[in-house]
Amino acid sequence: NDSPVLVLGSDTIVDLDGTILEKPVDVDDAIATLSKLSGQQHSVHTGVALYAFTAPDSNADSEASHCYKACSFVDTATVTFAELSPQDIQAYVASGEPMDKAGSYGIQGIGGQLVRRVEGDFFTVMGLPMHR
Repeated sequence: NDSPVLVLGSDTIVDLDGTILEKPVDVDDAIATLSKLSGQQHSVHTGVALYAFTAPDSNADSEASHCYKACSFVDTATVTFAELSPQDIQAYVASGEPMDKAGSYGIQGIGGQLVRRVEGDFFTVMGLPMHR
């Protein structure tokens, strides 16, 4: 089979005024991050790379496969959060959802209720742009 094996990777960061908001280290960090995002606009950048691996050349002495980058890009969406009360933030953090998410929220889950507006590709905010 001469068809290449394709490997797709992506990663997402949340950018509030030039500060990268990573995954929270604990509950207090998640609360602090969501408090910063409350009522604010921020950027979400998702980087995507597609690599292709081809089978070793049957005529070559080496059994090494060949790898090449087929495509890579970054897509950015702008997200505006609603004004959040301390009770809103506490309830969301108590759900456990923000604990493994960049910026302490997942738009595809309960965290979508925190978002007032998305400008750009919704799927960029989720972590894999689908309309590019």
